[in-house]
Parts: sequence; structure tokens; C-alpha cells
Amino acid sequence: MWLIKVTKVLSIYAIDQFVYKRYTLDEVRRKIIHVLQNNSPGLSGVELANKTGINRITVTKYLHILSTIGLIRKKTVGSINVWFLERGVMDFESPINYLEIQQQFMNVILGGDGTHAHKIIMNVINSSVEQIRILTDVILPTHNAINELYNRGRLGKTELISFSNIILQIIDLMNFNVQPEKVKSNAHALFVAGSEDQVYQAKIGQLSLQILGWNSSYIGNVKNHIDPFFDIDFQRYILKVWNNKKGLLLLFICSSEEISLRFLSAATRSLKAKLKGRLDIILSTTPELQAISKGIEPDYVTTDLQSLIDLSEQEYELNH
Repeated sequence: MWLIKVTKVLSIYAIDQFVYKRYTLDEVRRKIIHVLQNNSPGLSGVELANKTGINRITVTKYLHILSTIGLIRKKTVGSINVWFLERGVMDFESPINYLEIQQQFMNVILGGDGTHAHKIIMNVINSSVEQIRILTDVILPTHNAINELYNRGRLGKTELISFSNIILQIIDLMNFNVQPEKVKSNAHALFVAGSEDQVYQAKIGQLSLQILGWNSSYIGNVKNHIDPFFDIDFQRYILKVWNNKKGLLLLFICSSEEISLRFLSAATRSLKAKLKGRLDIILSTTPELQAISKGIEPDYVTTDLQSLIDLSEQEYELNH
């Protein structure tokens, strides 16, 4: 009798341990991807539970999450759901080889395979990586390489437009999927593009600061809207979104055209005394316009993503 009682107690303890085991998304993702990588015909939920050691209820919940974010897919065979890895999905081992990921990403971009490129980035986002390095070590080098290939005559203009558009779509996708490392209090950044070729710089800059914990947003490309009365409209918008905000306010004007740099800078400068927070105007432009930009008398001038990030973080540290 005592043996039966002990067995029951141990069983209850085992069940409790089993039920209350907590898993993070990253833990489950790695286990499921590792198992499916070695089972190309696919596995059912029951088989995945057995092979990963995770109970069926938990596995089922996370299978649907991983399916939603595009890492796995299912095929119904009779009454059973069979799960497969999406093409291009892999388990990145630590330490992460960002160069390898960047090369994979660039290859599929040059192949015009936007769907595959999206899946690579989503897989990386849901791995144990530094999210900012997805931008600095994967997406930015790919964008630069594509532009270099175009400048050398290795890519046509239509290819450049198509590949750049895929990257911009991925940046937009990341905006809704990345999580800030740590939210910064009273740290606000607003990006505006003043030329078509600087839309990329504005978007990737906005996303970079968002990842780093800033309250960061992007207005859009206003080049074709600049007229003698646009400064009033622009000022009204800035006052509306920033009027009651305190702390550090950074306005990034991204443009390769002197006219838009001067116009937007002048329109913003008059707002410095009207806002509660400290407003800094940063011109993000090309190296060729760096000297001219300094003559416009902004607070700072940047010409690349890393200097933009470094400047923002330094200003935050000085003001907090």
C-alpha cells in the first residue's frame, strides 16, 4: 500500500513539474527548428512533442505562433496536421555568424526572392541576436553592396529599384516585430526624408533608434510637397506631435538635396523656443554635402548609420 501511495505522490509531482514547466519562445523555436531540420518529411504535433520533450499543449500553442511569423507551415493529411520548416529557415548557432547571414540574405535579394528574404530576417529576429546588428551587419551591407553593383554597371536600374524595394518592405516588417532592448524615458526622434534616395536612410535610422529604446517615428518623403507655404504646415505638425513632450527631441532631416535640407532646417529652427523639450536638428546627408550642411547651421550632421546611432546615444547620455 505504501508503495502505491509513494507512486501516486511521485506521479502527481511529475505532472506538476511537467505542467508548470515554462518555456520562452526562443527555447521552443530552437527545439522545434532543430527537430524539423532533421525530418524533412515533416512531423505531427504529437511527434514534435515526443522529440522535443515539450508537452503537447505547449507545442501546439507555439506551433501556431511560429506558423504566424512565417518560420514553419502545416499540411493537413487526413485528420493530422504535419509541420514543416519554411524554405530558408535554420537554427542559428551561438555565436551568431552575421557575415554568413548577410551573404545568405544578399544572395536571395539578388535572386529577387523577397519571400525568402523576409523569412531569413524573421528567423533572425526570433533568434538570440542583437537586433540592432540585423540592421548594421545584415541589411545595411546588403543595401550598400547592391548600390555598388549598380554603380559598377553590374545591375540595371529596374533591378536596383526592385531589390531596394524588397529591403524597404523588410524594414517596414521589422518595425512591427522588433522589441526595444530597453525603453528610454523622454527620448524622442522624428525622421523626415527630403529626397527619394534618402528614404532608406530615414527608415533604417528610425528603426535603429526604435530598437535602442527611443520613441522613434518616420514622417515620410516630403520632397514633392515643399512649396512656399509648406513650412507652416510642417511646423504645425511638429507642434502637434511634440508640444507636450519633455526631454530630448531629435529631428533628423535626411536628404541629398541642398534645397530641402535648408528649407526643412529653417522651418524647424524657429520651433526650438516653442517646445518643452530640447530640440536638436540633425542633417543626415551624403559625404559630398557634409560641408554645405554644416553651413546651414544645424546642431549636428551625420553621413552614415553608425554615426547617426552614436550621436543619438551620446546625446541621450549627456541629457540623462
